[in-house]
Amino acid sequence: MPTPLKYIFTLLCAVVLYTGAQAQQSYSYVYIQGDKQTPFYVKINGQMMPRYGKNYNIISELSPGTIEIEILFQQKIYPAQKFTIDVPENGSRAFLLNKQDKSFALYDLKQKKYVDR
Repeated sequence: MPTPLKYIFTLLCAVVLYTGAQAQQSYSYVYIQGDKQTPFYVKINGQMMPRYGKNYNIISELSPGTIEIEILFQQKIYPAQKFTIDVPENGSRAFLLNKQDKSFALYDLKQKKYVDR
C-alpha cells in the first residue's frame, strides 16, 4: 500500500506533467503541505479554493505575481493565518505549513526559508 507521501508525490508529478502539457497557457501553481493532525483550507481574494485532501492543497492556474492567501483551519481550531506568496511565471512553489506555538508559518521548500507575512 503506498504511503501518503508517495501518493502526494505522484499527484504533484501529475500536476507538473499536466501543466507542462498545457504549454500554451502561462499558469503557475502553489502546493502547500500541512501536518497529519491539522486539516486546513485555503482562501484567495475571499474565494475558497477546492480541497483535494485534508492536509495539502494545490492552487492551480495562477498568474505570475504576488498573491495573498489565507489559511483556515477545520472547525476553526486555530485563528486564520495570512501569507503573501510570489508566484513565478510558468512555474511552481512548494511550502510546508508548520505549527509554531499558537500560530503557523509557511516554509519554502526551494528557498529553504520561512515566508514573511
